[in-house]
Amino acid sequence: MAEVKLRALGLREVDFGDYDRYLTALTADGRRIEILCKNARRGKKQNPAARQFCYSEFILYERGGKYTLREAGLVHSFFPLTQDIERYALACYLAELASALATPDEDSPALCVLLLHALRALESGGREPTLVKAAFEWRVMAESGYAPDLSGCGVCGRGIERPPVYFSVRAGTAADGVCAERVGGYERLADSALRALTHVLTCDTRRVYAFSLTGPARAQFCRMGEAYVLYHLGRGFDSLAFYRSVAPLE
Repeated sequence: MAEVKLRALGLREVDFGDYDRYLTALTADGRRIEILCKNARRGKKQNPAARQFCYSEFILYERGGKYTLREAGLVHSFFPLTQDIERYALACYLAELASALATPDEDSPALCVLLLHALRALESGGREPTLVKAAFEWRVMAESGYAPDLSGCGVCGRGIERPPVYFSVRAGTAADGVCAERVGGYERLADSALRALTHVLTCDTRRVYAFSLTGPARAQFCRMGEAYVLYHLGRGFDSLAFYRSVAPLE
């Protein structure tokens, strides 16, 4: 049985048996792992560092790709998010989306960086939650092989030299006005929404949430981000339904 040391963020907890718990975690290099935490629900045996929304230093026993907790030391806890139902619900959705895109076998460090910075933005209250959500959706999809293509017209292949720019959630491509009208299924992007989307898709991962957007452009940016996730992954998320049930109507 090998011993492994790594940093990871707890995404989800599932009770197992009478006293144990499984913790789904996202490692710093972007892999999803399942950790068996023995006696995690038995009085003094509980380790507060091996919990949901705790970023911790883990020492694990590994055998055949299965992990068992030996020790965990807390690096940072996002526990304050649990005190606000809207932000907690949103954090659960972002964690579920990251878990759906991560795999046990492939490294994707950007996933962990994006999620950690999203949780920090929600925790600090310095960013609008709906913009954090949409920015995470757009960028995490791009980092996972579902990047929208804004480099030119996806219909005729030519460059789009000036606005307006149209975008299709289903095609994942931009189009100029003539082609968009000819083929249908494209929506005109507000100029500020286009600038925000370009920023989110191209900036350093640590700067993804450093922008602002208001009015109809904000609503469009957020609506299309969620639609892009749901369409291209072909599934819904229970945590998204939970978030929708507690978030203010836009």
